[in-house]
Amino acid sequence: MQYQPLKVIRKPEIKALTGLSTTTQFEQIKLGLLPKYINLGARSVGLFEHEVQAVLAARSVNKSDCEIREIVKALIKQRETSANELLKQLAA
Repeated sequence: MQYQPLKVIRKPEIKALTGLSTTTQFEQIKLGLLPKYINLGARSVGLFEHEVQAVLAARSVNKSDCEIREIVKALIKQRETSANELLKQLAA
């Protein structure tokens, strides 16, 4: 698998893309309707832009919350798989 660069967006950019306040972002994450934040440092978090876009795409075609939870689970699994594959390549 070839590595593809990822773009991390922080809370203000997430808000600009989704219209969701930080509080609502936290609520959506708690409900499984957005992926969990990625820790970027001691006081810095973000999300991969493509993950936010996937959730927005699902919302744009009126997917139910249940369906969106499944999409978010798949995105998180894909995140883990991609990270593990990249780390394996770097260790080789």
